[in-house]
Parts: sequence; C-alpha cells; structure tokens
Amino acid sequence: MLSIDVRVDDLIKRMTFEEKLLQLSLLILRDNNVNNISRNDEREIPFGIGSLIYFVDDAEERNRVQRENIEKTRLGIPILFGFDVIHGFKNIYPIPLAQSCSWNPDLSRKLSRIAAYETYNAGINWTFSPMIDVSRDPRWGRVAECYGEDPYTNSIFGVATVKGYQGNDYNEKYTIASCLKHFVGYGASEGGRDYRYTEISSQSLWDTYLLPYKACISAGSSTIMSSFNDISGTPATCNYYTLTEILRNRWGFTGFVVSDWDAVEQLVYQGVAKNRADAGKKAFTAGVDMNMKDMIYYDNFKQLVNDGLLDMSLIDRSVKRILRLKFQLGLFEHPYTKAEKSTELEDEIYNLCSQMAEESYVLLKNDKVLPISQHVKSIALIGPMAKDKENLLGSWSASGKADYVESLYEGLIAEFGNSIEINYSLGSSFTETSDDMLNEAKRMAEKK
Repeated sequence: MLSIDVRVDDLIKRMTFEEKLLQLSLLILRDNNVNNISRNDEREIPFGIGSLIYFVDDAEERNRVQRENIEKTRLGIPILFGFDVIHGFKNIYPIPLAQSCSWNPDLSRKLSRIAAYETYNAGINWTFSPMIDVSRDPRWGRVAECYGEDPYTNSIFGVATVKGYQGNDYNEKYTIASCLKHFVGYGASEGGRDYRYTEISSQSLWDTYLLPYKACISAGSSTIMSSFNDISGTPATCNYYTLTEILRNRWGFTGFVVSDWDAVEQLVYQGVAKNRADAGKKAFTAGVDMNMKDMIYYDNFKQLVNDGLLDMSLIDRSVKRILRLKFQLGLFEHPYTKAEKSTELEDEIYNLCSQMAEESYVLLKNDKVLPISQHVKSIALIGPMAKDKENLLGSWSASGKADYVESLYEGLIAEFGNSIEINYSLGSSFTETSDDMLNEAKRMAEKK
C-alpha cells in the first residue's frame, strides 16, 4: 500500500480550489442547544464539507450523511465528525477538575478509552478534548473542564486522556482523535470573564500555560484548538508567535489547528481585523488551518488568492494536514461506522465510573460526623440538588441521560433503607427561595 504522504499528495493534486476550501471548513449538524451554544446558521451544509460537529447519538444517521457526501461529490472525500466529549459520552463520569483530585491519571486514561469506545460507536471520530487550560480564578465558568491550577497536573492528566482516546495506534479499534484546547492562556481570562483579555508575561506563558500543551503534543495529540482570548494585545486566533513560531517551528507539531466557535469572525470585534476577509487572512496566516462555523475561509479565500493577498501553497499545506488525519484514522478505507460491542469494555464501564467517583471525593472537614453509624437516627437532606438528576451529570454531559442517574436522595435511601430516617426539604430552587421553604428546611434540620 502507498504511504499516507504519497496518497495525500496525489489527492490534493486532483482537488479543485472549492474542494480544498471545503476541507478547511467545519460546520454543525443539528444544533441541540447545549451549554452556551444557542444558535446555528440557516445556511445549508454543502456537499464536500470537510468536517462536522455531530450533535446526534446515532451512527445510522451519521452514515447516511457520510454516504450522501461521498456519493454526491467528485472525489468522495469522507467527512470528519467531531464532538465535545469532555467526561464521558453515554456513561458520564466525574468532570476533569474532579478527576485531578483522584491523583490517578491511569484511571482517567481507562475512562477516556471507554469514552472513545462509546463515541466511536456513535459515529464520532474526533473529540474536542482534553481541555488543559491552567486556571486559577474560580470565577471563570470553564474551570470544570480543566484539571485545575497546576501546570504539571494538567500535563499528566492531559497526556493520560490523549492516550485513552488515541490508544497506541490509530488503527486500534475504537480509536478517536484528540484535540487540545484552548491554545493558549484561555484560563487566565481577566476577572474570570469568558472571552476576555489575558495579560500573560513571557515567563508565565512558558512555565505555566504552555507546559501542558507541550506534554500532550509529545504524547501524540492529533489536533489543537486555538482559543478566544486576547494574549497581551494579540488575540490567540491570529497569534503567529504561539501558533507558528512555538507550535510549528519550535515544537514541530504536524497535526492541524482548528479555530473555536466563530472565533475567526470575533477578530473583527476584537479590533484587529477590519472585516471578515481580513479576519480570515489574519487567522489563517498565523496558523489556524480549519475554520469552525463562520465559513469565513470558504467565503473569502478565493478572492484573497485572486487578489494576491493569500498564497495558494499555504492552503495546500493546511488541506494536507487535514487529509493526513483522515487517512490515519482509516476514514478513506472505512468511511462508515459499524457499531460493535466490546464485552470487555462494557463490563468495565460501571466499575471504572464508580471508582473515579469514589477516588475524586475530597473531604474538607469532619467533626465526627463521618462515617455515619447506626447511632444516627435521622439525616436532613436539604437543597435543590438533593433529588435533582439532570444537574448531577455536570456540564458537557454529551449523550448522558438523567434517567440513568441515581440522585443523592435515592442513594441515601438505598444505603440506609429503614435504619435511618431521611428528612428531605427543597429549601430553595437554584434561583430563589421563600420564607415557607426556609422554615420547612429548618424544621427538617432540627429533627433528632
């Protein structure tokens, strides 16, 4: 068989300009309005699109889209399907921040392997994970996705997660590509406000924020996602120093870089680009190979090349990086997902998820309350999380279902049965309370 590089070179020689631009484009298939994603463009997904964020847990639907794309395009280049699998896909385990509290990176690797198995069977070949942004401000809303405030801890758990997703070889069964995010310094957002300015010295950049990325690149991570933040005056999405000088020239990274959600267009709002075309040129020439969602590359690059403002050789280089991963993942030989059960992994799932939950617990204070003994007659369980199941899944819960969750209330009942009385009170909702609710909670707490 011909080498991947030979196949990539042969394929790109046969591609039209438009086919190349579609490979540089990432759109969304079926927005399900999760987390902060609240809108999706009405524009149709063109045949020949390079990649899709896939919000559907259905391999058959994925295969239908893939088949239609292959059969109705000249070269039949397969789509790369991606999704944010942060802490499990169907079986949800503790968030990365909790995982770091276990001090057990090998367990995180095993859980990521299970997440890859479930993700692969749903038709997804690429996950936007791990998130290894060092964060030291608890006000920042995305701290749940990283492994905490320590660069070394983020490095160790990030590497374990990459190895879990990617295995030892792309040809291994149930292997998916990882994507390190967000490059770089996103966790230093000023005042804990998302999408904000970050003031990062050269010293901090190198000994704090870059360290986990270097470790995960050395471990073989396939792709990287650039971040939203402005790094000391230059937005990460068009930062040549971080995206090319460091990532490519010093570290020798050979995978591709994808922008974050609408981040290329954001360069206009950040004041460094005068319009969409200028934003695309700045992001691309700085080192962002693939454009997520806003289709700026597709809409503007033909004119930029015709005007002599963009070199065609740069486009070919980025397309090659993307095609190379598709070949490595075997998508050209096996473009369709054949969901298969692994008895070994299926048997491991519950035990590993439970083990991580147990090992990630952190006891801050214990005034002779724990362990609960048979001398305890009653327990007051108060608050909106007591019987809630949906929110126990945590953020970025992928295809996890609340129906599979055991609530805190149910867990206590199951543990103690009739031996201890469980006195429940809502106390408040997540946003409001009342005197009646507070008085009821007080009564429950006062019971002996």
